[in-house]
Amino acid sequence: MHVARDDRAGLRRAVFVAVVVLTASLDLWSKSEAFARIGPPDTGRAREVVAGILRFETATNPGIAWSLLSDRNARWFIVCLSLVALTVIGAAFLRARSPGWPLTAALALIAGGTIGNLYDRIAFGAVRDFVHVTCIRFPIFNVADSLICIGAALFAIEQFFAARPRTLAAERGAEADPGRGGSAAASRH
Repeated sequence: MHVARDDRAGLRRAVFVAVVVLTASLDLWSKSEAFARIGPPDTGRAREVVAGILRFETATNPGIAWSLLSDRNARWFIVCLSLVALTVIGAAFLRARSPGWPLTAALALIAGGTIGNLYDRIAFGAVRDFVHVTCIRFPIFNVADSLICIGAALFAIEQFFAARPRTLAAERGAEADPGRGGSAAASRH
């Protein structure tokens, strides 16, 4: 029984690492391709993907989302913050008793996106962005940003649904134990 559990834990760790490596690589490749084909941001060139909806256009952002902390002096603070985030993500994954596939995927997507943007900050002093949704007023972003958002949403959903069984079990336990506030009728069932 312990061997099967260890095998599953090993498989989840391997999948976690593989997803992190693949997503970080996908992000870095996509940014490299976009900047090679379109050119640097100051050229004014862009590629219309879906007219009026989606355009590839290069930009750089020394800050974080919506150009927060975009002062060039904040670069190393953001690098340190990213390293702390990666440490917390890794520790959370390793400390989880039995991380399910949704938690594994969520943390791996966040880590992969964080690594992609961290690489840009260290190598270029700013994050390379190229995806521009033109049908709404929204900042230009990249694959890493999408990975982080998808991972965070998946994490929130997973945590919401993971908390429900624990809450229901605790409520049932309180009902069954009259000494802990449950009713005597509940304890007879």
